[in-house]
Amino acid sequence: MKTSKSMMLLVGFLTISTMLLAQPETNIETKKMSENLYHFKVTTFYPVSTLASIGPDGILLVDPGMEQSNTELMKVLAELSDLKVTKVINTHSHDHHTSMNKYFGETAEIVGHAASIDLMRSDLDVLVEWPQKAFPSWSIESDTSFVFNGEEIRLIPVTGGHCKDDLLVYFPDSKVACTGGVLKSGSYPMVDFARGGDFRGFPELADKALSIFPRDVTFVQSHGDNFDYTQASEYVKRLDRSIPLIKKAVASGKTPQEMIDENILSVLADDDHAYPNRRFWIQTIHRGLTMKNNGVKKSLTAPIYHALMNGNGTDAVKTYRELKKSNPEEFGFNENVLNVLGYYLLGKDRLDDAIIIFKLNVKEYPRSFNVYDSLGEGYMNRGNLWRAKRNYKKSIRINPENQNGIDMLEKLATL
Repeated sequence: MKTSKSMMLLVGFLTISTMLLAQPETNIETKKMSENLYHFKVTTFYPVSTLASIGPDGILLVDPGMEQSNTELMKVLAELSDLKVTKVINTHSHDHHTSMNKYFGETAEIVGHAASIDLMRSDLDVLVEWPQKAFPSWSIESDTSFVFNGEEIRLIPVTGGHCKDDLLVYFPDSKVACTGGVLKSGSYPMVDFARGGDFRGFPELADKALSIFPRDVTFVQSHGDNFDYTQASEYVKRLDRSIPLIKKAVASGKTPQEMIDENILSVLADDDHAYPNRRFWIQTIHRGLTMKNNGVKKSLTAPIYHALMNGNGTDAVKTYRELKKSNPEEFGFNENVLNVLGYYLLGKDRLDDAIIIFKLNVKEYPRSFNVYDSLGEGYMNRGNLWRAKRNYKKSIRINPENQNGIDMLEKLATL
């Protein structure tokens, strides 16, 4: 599976679009939100939302999305208009929001938070090749508004919760707000500590965001279905109630697993099938309260990536083991790093190396359903259908609700 949901919190939000490079096709759902405003949602593998304002000033895109969806997005835009994209807004710098910037940067103005450029140039995005034209040319640090296609568009910085470069994008006439990673529905926040996020900032930021909008607003979140004001209010209440409970448990010396076993958030609605769920929210807050620098460590991706570029999968495994033996506390060792690298290699058609990395992940994290799902996809790409089936079956045994594994087994049964 393209993203290890169980670990993404713990790695400081490694890039998502690099996890998806092996996907052969993209499906996009289109919904008209108002006269000029459209919502596009990638429905294959990992839902990502894009807004498009289309009118006499051209096309404005909010979070154009992942590079893998370029062909399909351009096809959808061409069906709606022959106008050019003249402005792009990024709600934050995660590459599944920004990797399409490079396709528009020659002719379009790229708009983002002032902190985004440094984050995009850091080791956090070592797998992403950023040309200069992909960086924001209009940097936002305070509330800003402008008119495009006859409609006011408000850009509102809300930093320090999800990341340090978050923007809310609001279309008042259409009563539509793109919330990025700040407001969600049916789950808990995703905190990217490595990019300046902090759980402590979320309640105030979420309250601020909610106070800006009318009750008949439609919220478009980065990943997932659109939601309304009532659902957003429930999300804010969930934060306000959960944080004190977890902080109290941490102060008493409880570990995350003890809190999970004791179900300390039982007073809140059951969300164990949402993502991030209570388990990961507990882990996030515990990490922020007990670990130096919020537990942010050096990126393991960079040295493994360089080993892969200068050698092969076997060299990468050797580097991984050497670092784990000599610097276990310095680098962030977790399954998501390896999952990202495996999918990066699939996208580069280095199938044997990808399988080597996925197999290492299985050995390191044998209790994770996701590592078997990813190895299954590696074997499927390689044409080894028997091994693909075996690993998808292992994934489903660990997590019977792994829909991706179920779907892949059904597909394999027809081959």
